[in-house]
Amino acid sequence: MNKIGIGLDYSNICTDYNTVYLDRDNNDRATVGCMNRVMEYLRPFMSELIQEFDYKINRINNTESLKLDEVVQKRFLFYSLEKEITLQTFILENESQSYESLAQWEQTSKEGLLIANDEEGEGVYFYCEAGSKVHEYLLETLKAFSLDEVPFEAR
Repeated sequence: MNKIGIGLDYSNICTDYNTVYLDRDNNDRATVGCMNRVMEYLRPFMSELIQEFDYKINRINNTESLKLDEVVQKRFLFYSLEKEITLQTFILENESQSYESLAQWEQTSKEGLLIANDEEGEGVYFYCEAGSKVHEYLLETLKAFSLDEVPFEAR
């Protein structure tokens, strides 16, 4: 399997905040506005992605289906200076299934998508099979942004 990652930095969506990263505990108007714009962009983007590929969302080690709001929320997307950030991943596939590890997902998932947050809270990563339909969809849909190609590492 040849997994590839696409990194979407939040500065592509919003640039007028006064810190290096969007701190979910920072209540100044500019930062709150930017966080809201990021979530307002990601919610319909993710919704369309889920519809396009008939995906269900679940955590890597659990088959229980989750709602989109589990992904598009401040606790997952943004860093907290006070609480730091919990690295999390979500799996989007046609049928929810559980994996023992990221390495197992890497080896067995062919049409799925893994979404991971950034340890610095600066963006979000989408991992999928290189050249797959979802990979092409992401590149086309996000072509207006500067994207980072990132290797998949089963951390």
